[in-house]
Amino acid sequence: MFDLSEIELRPGQDEVLKYDSGHLAVPAVPGAGKTFTLAHLAAKLIADGKVQPGKILIVTYMNSAVANFRTRINNFLEAYGLAENRGYDVKTLHSLAVNILKQRSDLVLINDDFTVIDQQQQSQSIYNITAQWLVNNRQRWKKTLSNHRKAEKFKKKFPRIVQSWISYLKMRGINRSKALQLHKHTFDSQYLSWALELLVAYIEELNENAWVDFDDLLINTWKLLKSDAEFCQRLSNKWTYVFEDEAQDSNLVQETILKLIAGDDGNLVRVGDSNQAIMGTFTAANPKVFRDFCARDDVKQESILYSGRSSQDIIDVANYLVDWTRKEHPNSACRDALEEQKIQAVGPEENPTTEGHQVAAKVFTTQEEEIDWIVNQAKFELEDNEAQKIGVLVPNSYVQEDVVNALEEKDLPVESVGDLKQGQQFTISALIKAIAYLAQPQDEEKLLELLTEVFMKDFSNEEDKIIAKLFKEENIEEIIYPLGGQLSAAKLPEELFNNQQLYQQFNRAQEKIKNWLEASVELPPDELLLFVAESLEFEGELLALVQGIALQIRDQLRLNPEYRLIDIMGQLNDLKRSFNQLADKFNKLSGFQPQEGVITVLTAHKSKGLEWDTVFVNSIVHDSYPITLNDRFRGEFNYLVDGRKNPKAQVEAELEKLVDGQSYQDSNREAKIKVIKERIRLLYVAITRAEKNLYLSSHYKRRSPFNDSWWNVKPSLVFQILQQYLEGSNHHE
Repeated sequence: MFDLSEIELRPGQDEVLKYDSGHLAVPAVPGAGKTFTLAHLAAKLIADGKVQPGKILIVTYMNSAVANFRTRINNFLEAYGLAENRGYDVKTLHSLAVNILKQRSDLVLINDDFTVIDQQQQSQSIYNITAQWLVNNRQRWKKTLSNHRKAEKFKKKFPRIVQSWISYLKMRGINRSKALQLHKHTFDSQYLSWALELLVAYIEELNENAWVDFDDLLINTWKLLKSDAEFCQRLSNKWTYVFEDEAQDSNLVQETILKLIAGDDGNLVRVGDSNQAIMGTFTAANPKVFRDFCARDDVKQESILYSGRSSQDIIDVANYLVDWTRKEHPNSACRDALEEQKIQAVGPEENPTTEGHQVAAKVFTTQEEEIDWIVNQAKFELEDNEAQKIGVLVPNSYVQEDVVNALEEKDLPVESVGDLKQGQQFTISALIKAIAYLAQPQDEEKLLELLTEVFMKDFSNEEDKIIAKLFKEENIEEIIYPLGGQLSAAKLPEELFNNQQLYQQFNRAQEKIKNWLEASVELPPDELLLFVAESLEFEGELLALVQGIALQIRDQLRLNPEYRLIDIMGQLNDLKRSFNQLADKFNKLSGFQPQEGVITVLTAHKSKGLEWDTVFVNSIVHDSYPITLNDRFRGEFNYLVDGRKNPKAQVEAELEKLVDGQSYQDSNREAKIKVIKERIRLLYVAITRAEKNLYLSSHYKRRSPFNDSWWNVKPSLVFQILQQYLEGSNHHE
């Protein structure tokens, strides 16, 4: 337990802790300690008796943040001499919506017969609907291609476009009947026409299967609270204070839900950083929502601008980026991308010193040279201090793979965020190999693969060859069911009999596989999977993963009661994808924290909320971090005809014209400006992950992912500006 009297509050934190009622906005810079401040405020209000007879509701957007808030609040409650887990609730926005809707299922038709589908299930549903639409409307979509050889690429990318369309339309309140009505006023060639057709098909699939998605949860919650004032008041009485974390990632529907619960005269605290709003181009998040809340006359604002995370040199780079963007950005429409919100250092007691640390910008001829330099510099940093945490922040998964491969070639400790953990990869691989063999027990190749890659994965290639030799000399029945229960020494390859470790492991594997085969006759596939997992001694998180996989197979069996193991294997590719998505969901629930002595490689988007001693921000080139309208934009589909290269932006513009009567804007230009703004904020986020060392880098050429040709690129203008700033200051090495 810590002593409250020993806590030294930073400027801004002290003012926030004076809050006791009303609407409060708390803009907070990176590393300002906003979780600490919110948790402290919650415990203080509880200790002061302000919350009674209700509770404080803390709403966050990440499952991993829920446990963190609970731990922090409980620590403060203990310091106040109070019992833990009293006086507050911490919920994700979606769990809050489920909780509210279940209380009035009679009004919104959400009950135990409905299943809330997750993002993975939603993606699969949209993929199926989209595939059918593409088949039925081939002539319509092929007219949009400037290069018909890119048809397969378009078909691959299209489901994600459709997902963004559907979410946008639903958040605009477009239901099935409204979509059908609007569709009458569109042309076949319009993206909006396509989007409305796909929305109707998606809604019909949801209704047919008694499913609701996350968007439905939010929209139905919003409608319920708006229509039932008495119920809304009951919630306000239950939660006398409402706190929102990461408010910059909110949208109008989410904000309205929280404001309705808090009430016009209630208590609402929203904490966020508009300069870290990086979700808008691929979700419904809108940074303008939090900015507008901060600017309201009836909202008090207390900023927390002091941060103890980074050295002064790194803070200077981040603040210079804010200055340049607001005053000198070549496109005046982009100058509000960052708020006039400068980071202030707490002081030498908390912020890392600049002595012995580096802030530098380097440009290379090729991307390969850039990655080689990062690998060598990361190796040097680890050798200098093996306990430090190092992050390599990349613009996309292609660069991530290249960096990880280069680090692994040098045998450096690396963790690639977004990839499955090693144990999860083995678990999924082992289960698929087990199912594959048990579905076809006469297949020698599948049995050999199961033996060598699952049971004997720790043995050498030479020892694997010994097992393979056995298969050449004996048939499969004799290997699994030998006379007398065990193969005689005379029938074994001499190398196997003389290698006791290998021999013993082979016998253990043989016994387990025999048990699996016998169980496969009695057990349905989902139960067989659990039996296999238990015999392989999977525990904890890995066993939970298997249980999740078994539930997915059970769902398949419920839809197709006649399915047997061989039918399950017929969907192997779908199985692999869904198993991997399930493992990824497990990882998101548990959260991620960088480890000492390990080089973390991840996209800049996934770095938000994390920090490292040393950070490399690489590939700051014109298509990853565009600054001018003439730059290349990765969000555009260059193989589509002119005027139709940005389907998401065009649907938004076409709907605004149809519904709101707005004059048709240049949707492509507006979309580019939106991307430019968000990429500036993304670079700001990446820079502010660094505590001691910061390396920015770019290049002029990169190899094509499709062949050995080279693509000419150019360093982003913002990289050039930061490089000039560093070279003109004393911050470079």
